[in-house]
Amino acid sequence: MNTSKSSFKRLLIVSYRLPFSIQQTEEGAELLQNSGGLVSAVLSMAEQMGQNQGKSATKIHWVGHGDSSLQQLNSSALENDTFVAHPVFMDAAVHKGFYEGFSNDLIWPLFHYFPSYASFKEHDFDCYKQANTRFLEELTALIEPGDLVWIHDFQLMLLPDMLRQAIPDATIGYFFHIPFPTYEIIKLLPRTWRQSLINGILGADVVGFHTTDYVQHFMQSVSEVLYLPIINQRIILPDRAVIVNAFPISIDFNKFNSSGQEADVFAIQQHYKNLLRHNKIIFSVDRLDYTKGITSRLLGYERFLIQNPDWHDKVTFVMTVVPSRDKIAQYQELKREIEETVGRINGLFGTIGWRPIVYSYRSLTFTELMALYTACNIALITPVRDGMNLVCKEFVASRHDLKGVLILSELAGAAQELQDAIIINPTDTQEVADAIKQALVMPLAEQERRLQHMRKHLQNHNVFRWSHDFLSAFNDMITNQPSLETDLPIQPFISAFSDAHKRLLLVDFDGTLAP
Repeated sequence: MNTSKSSFKRLLIVSYRLPFSIQQTEEGAELLQNSGGLVSAVLSMAEQMGQNQGKSATKIHWVGHGDSSLQQLNSSALENDTFVAHPVFMDAAVHKGFYEGFSNDLIWPLFHYFPSYASFKEHDFDCYKQANTRFLEELTALIEPGDLVWIHDFQLMLLPDMLRQAIPDATIGYFFHIPFPTYEIIKLLPRTWRQSLINGILGADVVGFHTTDYVQHFMQSVSEVLYLPIINQRIILPDRAVIVNAFPISIDFNKFNSSGQEADVFAIQQHYKNLLRHNKIIFSVDRLDYTKGITSRLLGYERFLIQNPDWHDKVTFVMTVVPSRDKIAQYQELKREIEETVGRINGLFGTIGWRPIVYSYRSLTFTELMALYTACNIALITPVRDGMNLVCKEFVASRHDLKGVLILSELAGAAQELQDAIIINPTDTQEVADAIKQALVMPLAEQERRLQHMRKHLQNHNVFRWSHDFLSAFNDMITNQPSLETDLPIQPFISAFSDAHKRLLLVDFDGTLAP
């Protein structure tokens, strides 16, 4: 789609998190920009919008939840060369019910198919509504005619419709970063909640998900909950249509490809290999979360060790778990279970000179991460449910040497794209054990062939393509909106019908002749 007709003036991003940390300086404070993929994509999107209007990109305005410490800063500290931060402040109790309660104790487990972990509290839903209203207040004070507003993720499902009610002609995009589950899961939500959430999302002009499965699940929920007509990828509302499509998020391929070849990465990589006595290395890195399937992965590796004693002392599983929400009882229990399993496997199989699992509970620097991506022989990425999973894409992009094998869960969104990985069911420990064995003995020529296919796909479908495709969908919407109107002239039909000697009535459903 040619985006040259893009007429948007400014880009306004709305997400729960601001993409900055604040560093105190002698002069006061300054904004430190995160280097994540979403930030890179948004920058390239703004640049594109600027070019389309024959000018350099204007600053991107980013609305996100602000810690109370930001209230002390003057507005100039919340701005850098490319971004202006707009912190949303809210009452601490409201924030707790909204973020820890409704978002993380209900939507997160429910939409990842862990309904037994979900907590249904009316108070939390009230806080969720109040928090979305606080975002709306910040946004309405900021928005100008010609702006494109792009709202992100499950914390802000009510916001698109709130904004539509406040500013009917606003141009609104919405992207959902986690899985959208089947209607059977949505049905577990109280009726008024599910109606509010789906209505909320439909305030947008363009709604994006990672995979076609999530699109289909959302469409089914729209049909079941709101009984709205759907034609192709469009949901038909009384006064407008909403485009719903899959936009698989990706990574900055060139960044990971080139970083994998840097001298400091190579130095740490060699250091790790020496420490592990040049054993074959299996690597995994995850946030501490029950959706990541970490315990099942360990049990699959244990099964591999039981069935393949000839591989003892020749392979090491380097497993990093990144701290997350570990003040919450559920997560503390998960951490304890992981550490007990690691201890038990190391106790059963380890020797004085060999530890089967090298486990660490900490964050990795980018250089350390790149060193492990490029040092390992196998990347073992086995979530039991993941919206996309970018770790597997980062691993593939880092392997310019065309060596290494990706073992990937079929329940990660990325499995639909990376078909040349060894795709497994993460809860089947025998399948995990067999995949490890297959990967360890895979000929280099096959490793190379698989990686070449996947790398070519990621080169063509990088994070800039993702943001470009999302922006193109708006232009598509503007260009094709009239096509939803019927082109069939009604009066000649009525005349022909009344003049006819014989009449045949064909009764059909769902827009064969016209929407």
